[in-house]
Amino acid sequence: MSKRINIVLFGIGNTGSALINKVVKERKELVLERNLDLRFPVITNSTVAFFEKEGPSYSWEANFIQFAIPFKLEDVLYYLMENNIENIIAVDATASAALAVEYHDLIKSGFSIVTVNESLNDLPEDFTKGLQFLAESRGMEFRRVANAIKGKEAAADALFDAILDVAEKRRKVA
Repeated sequence: MSKRINIVLFGIGNTGSALINKVVKERKELVLERNLDLRFPVITNSTVAFFEKEGPSYSWEANFIQFAIPFKLEDVLYYLMENNIENIIAVDATASAALAVEYHDLIKSGFSIVTVNESLNDLPEDFTKGLQFLAESRGMEFRRVANAIKGKEAAADALFDAILDVAEKRRKVA
């Protein structure tokens, strides 16, 4: 039986879109070879979110355009709690300083975090050290993918690899 990992993706720009497409392309191999089922129950941009309905749906772009609704972070947390969604990795493919400040709350809510958010460079070093400590103390992961990665495909590949690494660690703990 495959271990389901739920990815809440913040940012569907170039990198986020490339990541989704990579996961969809690799889905069969992930299930068969790694026993991992990666899902995207929530996909957001800066103003709207798409909350996935149960069932296979690979036309995420059309669904996002048609069914996305304005949201606040609390809406995302409520949706995940209300639908008993577990094994959550928040993936930040934005450059939003406001979202980075929310990482503490995400970790406290049970999320591991994988990020390429460049705004972390503008925050004190103690901020990321604090996030790392908080994540470790709660059995979660905080991964910051190198900002030196250029190009959406390379960034998506780095995010994908970090997600797989976090998923493997979560599976070993479970």
